[in-house]
Amino acid sequence: MQSIIPALAVADMEASIRFYTEVLGFSVTTTLPGPDGKPVHASLQRGEAQIMFGPVDAMSLEHLALEDRTRLGKGVNLYAVVAADEDIDAFFDRVRAAGATILWEPTDQFWGMRDWGVADPDGYLWTISKQTGSPSAAEMEEAMLTGAPAD
Repeated sequence: MQSIIPALAVADMEASIRFYTEVLGFSVTTTLPGPDGKPVHASLQRGEAQIMFGPVDAMSLEHLALEDRTRLGKGVNLYAVVAADEDIDAFFDRVRAAGATILWEPTDQFWGMRDWGVADPDGYLWTISKQTGSPSAAEMEEAMLTGAPAD
């Protein structure tokens, strides 16, 4: 296996493309229009990370109960690690200022990462993370037991 590229089903292609480009900083690499000219596929990239979208079939949505239509991203958490030279707190501030749904604010974790959470328009969860330390297994175990971040 060379790579994994998430392909997400989305309710509104244009809204998803806007969110990922304007809020999370992805660039569109490819879109394919359907018969009505609206995109039926989009590929985006940010650094080495790639993601693809496709619309949920409109006919399928008609047959789903309203509560099922809102479950597109439920249970899916995409874990993204930013580049070593990226300011994770400044990235968080930009995403929050854009009005995104913040799930938790930047937090130092015992496994040596600093992360925060955001939800996209379809409810897909993103953990945005940056390595801030390299604790040993013993240090992580101790931090987990005491509830304090490892050094």
